Amino acid sequence: MEKMTFDNTQIEFIRHENQIWMRGTQIGAALGYKKGGDRVSEIYQRNKDEFTATMSTLISLPDLHPQIAGAGQMREVRVFSLRGAHLIAMFARTEKAKGFRRWVLDLIDDFHNGTEKAREAYQRAAERLEEGRNRASSCGAGLNSWKRAKPVLEGDLEQKQLQFELLLEMRY
Repeated sequence: MEKMTFDNTQIEFIRHENQIWMRGTQIGAALGYKKGGDRVSEIYQRNKDEFTATMSTLISLPDLHPQIAGAGQMREVRVFSLRGAHLIAMFARTEKAKGFRRWVLDLIDDFHNGTEKAREAYQRAAERLEEGRNRASSCGAGLNSWKRAKPVLEGDLEQKQLQFELLLEMRY
């Protein structure tokens, strides 16, 4: 699961049914509510008719703040898609709501419109990796070849040096 931060509030992105979701409690905290989950739940209940099934749902997730007796317990959690989180923020009346709405809209743009850029970046990274593999492979083959040839070449050089020195001595 990926995490991002909005105004010192860490928000975990949950991938479910090919969509990105956020916990209502984390949205509430990002909006600046003291009892974030309760306030988001109230907003949702008051405006339930404006949310579609692709904007909010209940899923089973590990408890974020497990009590000692229930550590690791799974709970039914209300989650919101990016569009759902934006709608919650539209109904919210906190100082942070406006900034949160902008942040969510930027995420929507990044996830939807940035897909092609991400695909291109992935393609470039894959090409660089393949080029690196090929270069390492050829360098590795070259290195192995060099390791075999080096002693022969050094021996040949040593022999030629001795011959040269002998010829020089005979000349003078």
